[in-house]
Amino acid sequence: MIRIPAAAEPLVKALGGVFTRPTLDRFIVLMSGLIVTMGRHTVSRAIKAVEPKLQGHWCNYHRIYSSAKYSMWSLALALTRQVIALLPADEPIVLLADDTVDGKEADHVWAKGAHRDAVRSSGSKAAIKFGHKWLVMCVWVQLPSMARGWALPILCGMCISPKVSKTIKRRPKTPSQITRQLLMRMMRWFPDRTFILIGDYQVVSHETASFARRHRDRVTAIGHLRGDANLYGQPLGLRRHARKGRKQPSPSQRIKQLTPRRQKVRWYGSSYRMIRHVSEESLWFNKHSGQVTPIRWVCVLADPKLGLIDSYYYSSDPTMDAKRIIELYAMRWNIEVTFQESRALLGLETTRHWCRQSVLRVTPMLLGLFTAVSLLWKELYERKGQPLTCLSETPCYRKRHLTFADALYWVRRELWETTLLEHDPKTPCLSSLPPKLRQTLLWHLAAAA
Repeated sequence: MIRIPAAAEPLVKALGGVFTRPTLDRFIVLMSGLIVTMGRHTVSRAIKAVEPKLQGHWCNYHRIYSSAKYSMWSLALALTRQVIALLPADEPIVLLADDTVDGKEADHVWAKGAHRDAVRSSGSKAAIKFGHKWLVMCVWVQLPSMARGWALPILCGMCISPKVSKTIKRRPKTPSQITRQLLMRMMRWFPDRTFILIGDYQVVSHETASFARRHRDRVTAIGHLRGDANLYGQPLGLRRHARKGRKQPSPSQRIKQLTPRRQKVRWYGSSYRMIRHVSEESLWFNKHSGQVTPIRWVCVLADPKLGLIDSYYYSSDPTMDAKRIIELYAMRWNIEVTFQESRALLGLETTRHWCRQSVLRVTPMLLGLFTAVSLLWKELYERKGQPLTCLSETPCYRKRHLTFADALYWVRRELWETTLLEHDPKTPCLSSLPPKLRQTLLWHLAAAA
């Protein structure tokens, strides 16, 4: 088996029951290659970066994606347990859910479809991107020495459109449906924990809020609300079987009647901002399904000086404080940072897999690699005697806080020093170089960006 850094031993031990011993050895080699690889994160480039550590034929490493026998659910459970162990046992687990499109340009890619690209789209024009749409569920974790919380991916599922589902003969699934399925999976895996689910209106829909209301002892859903939502008052006492009372004005109309409150809240990017907001308890009615869900909705009022427009949020727990609803929804911004850094530093959207099994495995593994690097960083931070500083800065660019690029740098450096450049003590190689030259070579090998 390949020699692994001491910081990686807890994570590798957790994966022992997922793979057979030969597959585990190849999996560790492949993941090490993906961590240190620059540019496109294809299997060929990854195994080229760790070529001296390869055992057997190179095609065995391609088969880890395409035909190796293991369960992705078991792999996700092992990774999720490592993440949940970082959180206090008496606090709810904050889950962030959002969808992203993994662009694919090649022909004959399984389940490839046309999806709306939220990054390039505007309010008047929708940009189309060809590839796969994934619903990603992350756990919000505050890592040591980091200025903000990180969204660590743990689960994801492919969103299949009705048109594509007819071609591949699979049932179409919306982001909201997959969110509820992944949430139920988390509830079964961790029966003693409570959850707070945060997402936009496509992810945390009315059905998701109703599900959270039915399981309100364990789940609270926080999402984005439309300004013209159907709101009703509480049913009158004389009507025994009534589920809702009189029709109330929509949130966009109601905010003109309520007295705003000025309050300082934790905003996007872990900053603080003074805002004005209004809040009220109501019954949210879905005319398509006939479901009625009690919610507390909040509106952050427009402020031209701060560049804010009227934004509406809600919680399936009517007793939750309005300030906490706003601050929790602002945490959702961290998952967008995870998507961006996964594309820029871990090669998301640069793979070339096209068969069914590879398509269903490669994107979840690359997203899981973000979580694995974060866990390795946490172990390195605790094991190192000296503080780990910002190494991705330059004389012209100073950084105040550590970022994922710095965490990736230290993980790459540890892999190069302890695994990929290991040598016989009788024939020293790296240690025989002058200190400045050795540090320069390691910086070029490990620099993330």
